[in-house]
Amino acid sequence: MVTTNRVVSFVVAFVVAVPVMLMVFRESGELTRAGWAKSLVFGGSIAVIVAIAFGRSRR
Repeated sequence: MVTTNRVVSFVVAFVVAVPVMLMVFRESGELTRAGWAKSLVFGGSIAVIVAIAFGRSRR
């Protein structure tokens, strides 16, 4: 179930993970279309894992 905690956890993790992944996937110091795509995919994957792990409600 999607809760507010999970949405907030996803957004925060996504905002942090994508710039980090952009630094990792730069090619010769330049950002390419492929680098952006990889960064968004990996950043989204990390954000989903963080949202599942830390966004649990306290029921």
